[in-house]
Amino acid sequence: MSLACALAGGPAAFKDVFVDSRHDPPLPLPKKDHSGGDGDGDALTSNPMTGQRLYQGTWVIEGWIPGIVQIQNGGGFTPRRGDVILASPPKCGTTWLKALAFATMARGAHPPAAPDHPLLRHTPHDCVPFMEVIVSGGWGSKLDALPSPRLLSTHMPYSTLPASITKNPDCKIVYICRDPKDMVVSMWHFLRHPRPNLSFNDMFELTCEGRSLCGPFWDHILGYWNAGKTMSGDEGQPEMTSAAVLFLSFEKLSSLKVNKAGPVVFTKYPRESFFRRGGVGDWMNHMTPEMAHRFDALLQSKFHGSGLDLL
Repeated sequence: MSLACALAGGPAAFKDVFVDSRHDPPLPLPKKDHSGGDGDGDALTSNPMTGQRLYQGTWVIEGWIPGIVQIQNGGGFTPRRGDVILASPPKCGTTWLKALAFATMARGAHPPAAPDHPLLRHTPHDCVPFMEVIVSGGWGSKLDALPSPRLLSTHMPYSTLPASITKNPDCKIVYICRDPKDMVVSMWHFLRHPRPNLSFNDMFELTCEGRSLCGPFWDHILGYWNAGKTMSGDEGQPEMTSAAVLFLSFEKLSSLKVNKAGPVVFTKYPRESFFRRGGVGDWMNHMTPEMAHRFDALLQSKFHGSGLDLL
């Protein structure tokens, strides 16, 4: 399977790559944030409401931090020529982008109409893994076992990525984001799976305070936006056939049996929680006019002068 993908010039699905069942134990959580320099660092601040900790200015799921630290220190992941990394804030179309990118890059080995297509057998997250999650779980060796070109993903802010990725011309980053108001609604629905008592008002306030998952969300978006503005040159867009577009429609993807039952690899979230409406403007069903006005004012203030307009 992996050899066929490599020969055809496309990525292999992460779940289809086999390594020795023995793997490194999950990495321990660092007790302090050492991002400030040579000092001892500050103790990691926690948010019991969402199960997150503040690390290097970003609120992340506690279990991801060991992997982030390891990747920053050059362990658990070594970039290669041809690597493509899909970056995004949570609940901004990550699952769909993974499916689109995987089907596009692997179309030589797996035509859209193939009955054994990996996306019919696995979820997009089983095909395209989150680097920090896999490394935290002790499966960095499996990332190494993936044949090139590798298609990977991350929720890490640009500021936390090591120079081995950001300064590497052979490593490509594709970023996706969405209307932040819709992001808040999707985030709320997602986090209610482990925390059913989380109210929408609480989720709204956490987001405005910069304490949503991988927040502040404005720093996450602006980090990649500003990095993208420094790049030059035009590259041709890949041609998408109608068969591929039909295969990858949100409605088709979310209705597949493989995306409806069981947990996603290395997570406690059910597969169906990664798909909801796939539409735009659902925030109008949850935010009052006052909340929407306040949020828009926040966006205008945070994005002022950046050249980015998400309103």
